[in-house]
Amino acid sequence: MANTSENTLTELGYRTINNERRAEIGAARRAKSRNTILTAAFECFGHEAGLTSRIEDICKTAGIARGTFYNHFDDLQELKYQLQEELTGEFDRAVHLMFEGLDGPAEQTAVAIRYYLRAAEGNPAWGWAMIHSSAPGHTFGDTVWHNSLVTIRRGLDAGIFNISSAEIGRDILMGSVAAAMVSITQGCTPPSYAEQISEHILLAFGMSAAQAHDFSNRPLPTLPDIALEKIVIASMPALGDIGDIGDAGPKPKA
Repeated sequence: MANTSENTLTELGYRTINNERRAEIGAARRAKSRNTILTAAFECFGHEAGLTSRIEDICKTAGIARGTFYNHFDDLQELKYQLQEELTGEFDRAVHLMFEGLDGPAEQTAVAIRYYLRAAEGNPAWGWAMIHSSAPGHTFGDTVWHNSLVTIRRGLDAGIFNISSAEIGRDILMGSVAAAMVSITQGCTPPSYAEQISEHILLAFGMSAAQAHDFSNRPLPTLPDIALEKIVIASMPALGDIGDIGDAGPKPKA
């Protein structure tokens, strides 16, 4: 009787382990399939004509059936939302890791603008994918949309920015950066364009010309290499490659 009970318990234990292993394998396969779709979406959106990319185009690039797409995403809009979070998640976390050593909300805003625009300059495919997968209400993804509002609100509370509301400041910033990213990825901007955009945004926030120029032309710290194993899109900007740019120091005013 004891042997029978022991055998039963052993068999149940094996079944539990096997079921857990099957669940792990299933989750890994699902994650791999999802990542394949995101990578294909990046390829489709990551060029100037990518705006018109459809679900059919993404499925063809990924080598999957349309039904597989709908196993992961309800529609193209949800895919774009998730792609934005992938393109900006770790990147934005790296940007905000640098904030602690900066001179308050003004320099933080200027540095963030320059990081994003220089990333698009260095990797136009990433820039185009950012542009084409953005949507009203979460330009560059919810994380960036929210974090920009928080930084601007701190600047308002500290009396550094002079605008009617943090929401107006966020919309000025996000709209300007999105438009500038298009110009940069089209290759029709001067090397200091990121600094010029930053300077004009700070001017719009009510800062003096001298302050806006100073904060926008300070040396740009190198972003840290963090959590690279979490990044699905292998060709997104390498974090450590952005910053420490020779021509990013203070420039004389024209």
